[in-house]
Amino acid sequence: MITVALWSFAVFLASAFAAVLAGITLAPKYKGTVRAAVWTAAAVLAYGIAFISYWVNLYNDAVGILGLSVMVCIVSQILYKGTWSEKLVIALMGCLIGNVSTFMLCGTTDSLLAPKLGLIREGPYDTPNIVFFIAIKLVVYVLITVLYARFLKKYVHTTIESVEGNMILFIPALLVSVLGFYVINLFSNSNGITPAHKWFFPLYITVCIIFLVEFWMIFYSINQSAVAMKNAAELNVATNIQQSMLPCIFPAFPEREEFDIYADMNPAKEVGGDFYDFFMVDESHLAMVIADVSGKGVPAALFMVIGKTLIKDHTQPGQDLGQVFSRVNNLLCEANSEGMFITAFEGVLDLNTGELKFVNAGHEMPFICRKGERFESYKPMPGFVLAGMEDMRYRAGSLMLEPGDKLFQYTDGVTEATNGKNELYGMERLRDILGENSRKAPSEILPAVKQDIDKFVGSAPQFDDITMICMEYRGRKLAALDGMPLEMNETGRGIQK
Repeated sequence: MITVALWSFAVFLASAFAAVLAGITLAPKYKGTVRAAVWTAAAVLAYGIAFISYWVNLYNDAVGILGLSVMVCIVSQILYKGTWSEKLVIALMGCLIGNVSTFMLCGTTDSLLAPKLGLIREGPYDTPNIVFFIAIKLVVYVLITVLYARFLKKYVHTTIESVEGNMILFIPALLVSVLGFYVINLFSNSNGITPAHKWFFPLYITVCIIFLVEFWMIFYSINQSAVAMKNAAELNVATNIQQSMLPCIFPAFPEREEFDIYADMNPAKEVGGDFYDFFMVDESHLAMVIADVSGKGVPAALFMVIGKTLIKDHTQPGQDLGQVFSRVNNLLCEANSEGMFITAFEGVLDLNTGELKFVNAGHEMPFICRKGERFESYKPMPGFVLAGMEDMRYRAGSLMLEPGDKLFQYTDGVTEATNGKNELYGMERLRDILGENSRKAPSEILPAVKQDIDKFVGSAPQFDDITMICMEYRGRKLAALDGMPLEMNETGRGIQK
């Protein structure tokens, strides 16, 4: 009876250790006296169940290993805050640490020292040996608890926060590990491999090293998955922020009859380096910008935000676009520690006269479609890229648009889209698809081009951002009525004489 009582207590200590780890890791739901009362009741019940189990069969650890682990998991669900998966993972992790330390440190220490100290005469369940084993457990569990609280707990908390408590994916591995210890123990007991057996130490040290490595891999995978999920969440936020910075509501200016404009961007990664923008400089001037930042991902996206903001802030009524880009270029050079650059095209359309003033900083040449004709490439004099070199001077150009004329501009992700045969989409295909859709509205032209690109590329991955913008000039808002001429007021808008 004494042997059963002592052995039950020795096994019970592993579950008590797991409960301590769960208690110092999880956030409490109830005050300390309530938790102490519940854990005490659970401990008495667990010890009683273990005692009955070992009284029936001293060599059967089903209750001692599995049953008491279930008890720790249940009580943890009741007493602590958090998601059920978070609490279950922490409880199972405590049980797993308890099993590893019991077999690797306590069991092997007992198997090495007990025979030399003469504590095992007839078998490992001799009372002196069990008392010695309990003492070893108490020392080992206290040391591990201190080390866990000092070094490991903060990483566990970081992992939980990173996955927002959703740890369902990590439960199977921990369950298999806890069950695995029981299976190994069942095998050794059924084959008479006890602490006095010559194979006990080699078997258990090997098994424990395997499970220790497995435990490290489980924790590492949890942590890496948490980091990946956190990065994905941050990239998702960055994507939303980037998309919110680009005009994405169409029709963009439903109250304006002088023009129609449409744009679209498909980043190669979660966030891209391309950007477009369009805005009213004043009541009678529309600005449109399209640009491509060197590089990909978050660094390019951050530089994109800077470039977009600077261009918009410096585009003022009556301001020469060459001077705008010259100032923006110098400002970008000052904040360019990563050595990135931007190719950009900006045009400002006078809605009264149809004059389009533009500046090109190393960007693609646009396509112009005259009313009733097909899109043809237009070759403005390109300047140097933005942020490439300080004190560069940019020259603005101009062209006249008539009502019904369209302007299509894009980034190199369009013409350099690559299919499975490593062929480029190219200018000719772009000119052809634009020609086929010349009579359509901007909101129909861009989807047609994107559909053609997707058809050409097929299943090949997208390596670069694909950004396009199209604007149609429709003429002045107010036209003469019944042949009556118009004169301009001080705002530049037509009034009837």
